[in-house]
Parts: sequence; structure tokens; C-alpha cells
Amino acid sequence: MGHSVEGHLKLNVADYDKLIRQLVPGYAAMRAAHMALLGKLLPADRPCVVLDLGGGTGALAEAVAATLPLAEVEIWDIDRAMLGVARERCARFGPRIRYVERSFAGPLTPCDAVVACIALHHVKDLAAKGGIYRNIFAALKPGGVFLNADTAIAAGGALRDFSYDEWVRAMAPHGISEKQAREHFASWAHEDYYPPLATELRLVGEAGFADPECFWREIPFLIFGGMK
Repeated sequence: MGHSVEGHLKLNVADYDKLIRQLVPGYAAMRAAHMALLGKLLPADRPCVVLDLGGGTGALAEAVAATLPLAEVEIWDIDRAMLGVARERCARFGPRIRYVERSFAGPLTPCDAVVACIALHHVKDLAAKGGIYRNIFAALKPGGVFLNADTAIAAGGALRDFSYDEWVRAMAPHGISEKQAREHFASWAHEDYYPPLATELRLVGEAGFADPECFWREIPFLIFGGMK
């Protein structure tokens, strides 16, 4: 899992936060829903540990730390440059945020919640992704929650076309033409795979979660996961 955001999106890591809002429809709404769910499921007045998988620039960890004032957050990422950006962004939280330069494909720290945002679709092998979900389930304490904000697209046909057409439409207000958008899709396909939602929920269920669920969706982006 040698993915690098800087290489993948062909941009300087400092520009990532701006660009992600141009490329991801409803990014702000997705982040708000992500934190609303987390805040509802983990009481803000209790200490907890939250793992942010593929945490990149630290934007998600920053939001978690602000939402849960007593939380300790671990950012797991193998991209050293992105972790450097995260350290700068999250410096005000001091030791509440830890930076783990390690693949999230192995065993994880025991925790109360695992979150991710636009990261796990880089795991193209479904068996490997299923293993990650099992590791997440194993790391979670009873009552713990897994909330993954990511991309899901139908396997083929008109529904698949619709998802990509909606994605193109959402990029247009940011000055990205249809030609440019579809060139992005073709380039990203070398490292990305967006399984259908049914596949993701099946893998989450097989990992041990009794009631896997999609909590929010703005095609083709969504938040799904489950509670232990």
C-alpha cells in the first residue's frame, strides 16, 4: 500500500484541502454529517480514542478533536509528507493527536472509534479490504463505531453511468470541464476502486458488525459503517 496523495493527485500537498472540495461533491456536507454521527455516538464528556485511517493532511483528525474535546486521535498514514502537513494543522491539540507512519492494513490500536475519509478506496483488493474491516472490528471496544466517508459506484450499466455523470456535474461549478473530469477518473482508476455500496456493507457485515448501515449519501459519496 504505497499510495501517495502527492503523486496520486499530481499536486503539492499544501493544495490538497482546496482541491478536494473541488473534486468531491458535497465534501462539506459529508464532513458535517460525519462529525454529527460521531458526536452522537461518542459522548463529548468522556475520554476516548479515535483512529483516523489514511488521515492525510489531518483535516479529519482536526474535526474529530474539535467535536470531541476529550478524545485522543491517532492519524495512521504512510505518506510522510502528508503527516507533516497534519502535524502543522493539528499542532494546537498537542499530545491529543498522535501521528503514526504505518500502514493501516495490520492490527490497530484498541480504540472507541475508527474513522476514514476518502482513503479506503485506495485498497483495490476486496480480500485485503475485508481484512482491514476485520482488524477495525477487532480493535474497537464494545459499543465502538466505524464510520467511513468514501465513494461507492454501481458495478455497471446505467446506474454506474449516472454516478459518474453526477460526479462530473458537481465538478463543473469549480471550473472542471467534463473532459477534465473524465481524464481524472481514468487516471485515478490506476490506484482507486469504488465498490458498490452493497459490496461494502457485505464486507462490513462479514467483519463482524451486526448491523452495517449507510448513514449519509450524496451520489457517489457516502458514509457507511457499523457499531460493535
